[in-house]
Amino acid sequence: KKTTGPTNSGDFLVKLLDLIVDGMADTIADYEENIADYEDALLTDNTESLRHQIGQLRRQTISLRRYLAPERDALSRLLIENVSWINSYQRVQIHEIHDNLIRYIESLDAVRERAALVHEELQSRMSEQLNSRMYVLSVVAALFLPLGFLTGLFGINLGGIPGANDQHAFWDFVLILSIVVALLAALFHWKKWF
Repeated sequence: KKTTGPTNSGDFLVKLLDLIVDGMADTIADYEENIADYEDALLTDNTESLRHQIGQLRRQTISLRRYLAPERDALSRLLIENVSWINSYQRVQIHEIHDNLIRYIESLDAVRERAALVHEELQSRMSEQLNSRMYVLSVVAALFLPLGFLTGLFGINLGGIPGANDQHAFWDFVLILSIVVALLAALFHWKKWF
């Protein structure tokens, strides 16, 4: 009977290493495709669940790198040491597997760096949106601060308030408040604050 499996320990090791390392190729390609999709989503402003997905991708790449780095070190040591049960052809195969492993680790590092950049850009956009909203709230507060002061001043229950006995005093006061708001809005527009 013919056998298709490894014939000795060296062949078994090469076959095992090849299966382990080549099995990472699809996973790393998926990570690269995912980060490219996330970069595209960032460009199209489709960022609703992007922050969570980027965080998950970063955790996955870090976890996989922690798994691959010791393998790289073990293969480096195996290539340096003169092991009697590994022949020169097997050593060349192990060296190729080692090179592939290094490329995969570099790809993981690149994906992690790209994910960090996408995350930073996303954080920057969220910060800009928050600053914009805070700016609008500040402008609204600046418009209503003088109004609150004037209504508080004229709302006190003391005698001698101008127009207290005039039946049109309320509407006159509303007109004055409207003029104050219009003047403040014009000032903000002129100063390019709003």
